[in-house]
Amino acid sequence: MKNNFFKHLAEFAKATEITRDEMRDMVLTWNEPFRIYSYKVPSNNGGRSPRIYRDMYSVSGPSGNVNYDYEAKGYMIFYDLDREGYRTIDLNSVYKIKKFGITYIVK
Repeated sequence: MKNNFFKHLAEFAKATEITRDEMRDMVLTWNEPFRIYSYKVPSNNGGRSPRIYRDMYSVSGPSGNVNYDYEAKGYMIFYDLDREGYRTIDLNSVYKIKKFGITYIVK
């Protein structure tokens, strides 16, 4: 348990803070995998549950039958290598990314 705690502590100690715009530029680099940490859409009780998507990358994916501009709403489509499918992520809910072994905290 202690080793796990110190491992996470060391990871956050070397984390770099970035702005939302910087994060957006980093994750929109085509076909470069990264790990993205975001919150789920708020539940009925208003709580925010963290979730993790591993090994995703930006793609020009399918958007289905939507009648609004994904990018204008802050949503982006990524390909999830673990689940082998497209996922829509609200970039406003991203609080951390990890790319090339470096952790970035989104301000």
